[in-house]
Amino acid sequence: MKKIILLLICAVSVFAEDPGTRSFAFLKIPASARLAAMNGASALWEGRDCWRINPAMLAFKQERAASFSQNAWYMSTKQNAAAVNAGHFGLSWQNYSFEDTARDAAGEKLGDFTDRYGVLSMSYGLRLKRYTVTGVTYKQLSQKIYGNDYNHHAWDIGFLTQPSRTTAFGAVVENFGGKKKIINEKEELPRSLQIGALQKMGRLYLVSEVKLTGYEKIQYLLGIEFKRQKNLTLRIGSSYQDDLNLSFGLGWQDGGYFADFAFLPHGALGYAYITSVGIKF
Repeated sequence: MKKIILLLICAVSVFAEDPGTRSFAFLKIPASARLAAMNGASALWEGRDCWRINPAMLAFKQERAASFSQNAWYMSTKQNAAAVNAGHFGLSWQNYSFEDTARDAAGEKLGDFTDRYGVLSMSYGLRLKRYTVTGVTYKQLSQKIYGNDYNHHAWDIGFLTQPSRTTAFGAVVENFGGKKKIINEKEELPRSLQIGALQKMGRLYLVSEVKLTGYEKIQYLLGIEFKRQKNLTLRIGSSYQDDLNLSFGLGWQDGGYFADFAFLPHGALGYAYITSVGIKF
């Protein structure tokens, strides 16, 4: 179990977050390359996957798209994710797994096994006024730890208002739900409140955001997206909590096909990268 917690700390520390004793820390791992490179996305109202952070975006009828992502994290672990959205609805799936070894109190090997974590999410967006929207996501969570299965659920609730064509303000409560007994302890979901603002300046998008959890320091996020050419988009993001972390990414689109890539360096831990591909329909 210590190895599991250590691994999750490494994975999410790219965003300067310490999951503490939260057993569901895998919920903090980004599900797509664009979201990983941008960091803050609670007020991002355009783009094929912004609804995966704030479900309110689905009220604007985002472009219909299907995508698949693979996240290559530290210690040769991987996460696969897929999503599809049409109209005001969105459906996404994430699966995270890695090999581990069980040992007794003396350190003797008991056997090898695979830990698995999964999330199946259903999202819906609702328009309150012409430029004010809300949305909700239901998450069905599953974990397999040391051969034991644990199931739970969580909710995300989002809100966004767009006072002008170039400005937006958004907020989202993530992972709202009760405690779950994992092995011998009741564990909490990694709840958070994200509040952000977006300013669009021609081909440049600037997103700033704060993230509050109630059990750790405030996290400050900044994301920039620049459409360098018709088919090419450049991205950079930063997060600050106890120290500064950067992320980089690019996106390519040709007709109905698209691909995104994010690179996340993190000092002595090395780096992680995320690749997403998809199609509009």
